[in-house]
Amino acid sequence: MASSYHLPEPTATPVSSLTGRFLAHNQESRVVRAFFAADLHLGIKRLNMPTRLQAAFLARVSPAYAWWAERRLEERKPIEAGFIPLVPAAPARTNGNGAVQPVVPDVGIDDAQLRHIATLVGVDRMLAAAIAVGH
Repeated sequence: MASSYHLPEPTATPVSSLTGRFLAHNQESRVVRAFFAADLHLGIKRLNMPTRLQAAFLARVSPAYAWWAERRLEERKPIEAGFIPLVPAAPARTNGNGAVQPVVPDVGIDDAQLRHIATLVGVDRMLAAAIAVGH
């Protein structure tokens, strides 16, 4: 008989995972689902491939924002920097005839000139002028 006993070397046990689809569609009771939540919180299980709705909820954004972000990943840097809006402007439709009109009509003044004017007079004055034109 051996005079000493050696414990086996510690091995990393993989953490089992729950997919977002499974969590969204399983028919388990509330109690079982509560234990799924506890397992996720304690790290006993991990969430793998959450649904868009679950990911949006966790990130505290709307599912529509998450949808747009998925489609515009190649433009991520300028969007995150605020140079480009995440959700592009929708074209305006007039009189329900289906004709697409640009949101801001082109009146022959290029963007560089508009930026120069805005720099000279300031944002508040530009907005006041725009409001006055609208009335």
